[in-house]
Amino acid sequence: MSRHALFDLALARALSYATRLAFIDKGLSSKLLYDRLELWYLKTRFAYRIPLEEIVVILQSYPNDGSVWQGGKNGHWQKAEE
Repeated sequence: MSRHALFDLALARALSYATRLAFIDKGLSSKLLYDRLELWYLKTRFAYRIPLEEIVVILQSYPNDGSVWQGGKNGHWQKAEE
């Protein structure tokens, strides 16, 4: 799996977890979002390759419109194709 694909997958999984537990739409600070994602991060086999700090920064920019992250570390949110 390419580094970009791994990064995108980590973001997708983090977003899914944060959405399911309603972390994403509460406007949490970086610290609180980090704290709430830390257990997920520690339990996820592949995510440790992507710094949690980077995941948190990107999740805080989530437009909350069903977009998906694409393009690896330097990617951006894109509308999900239906």
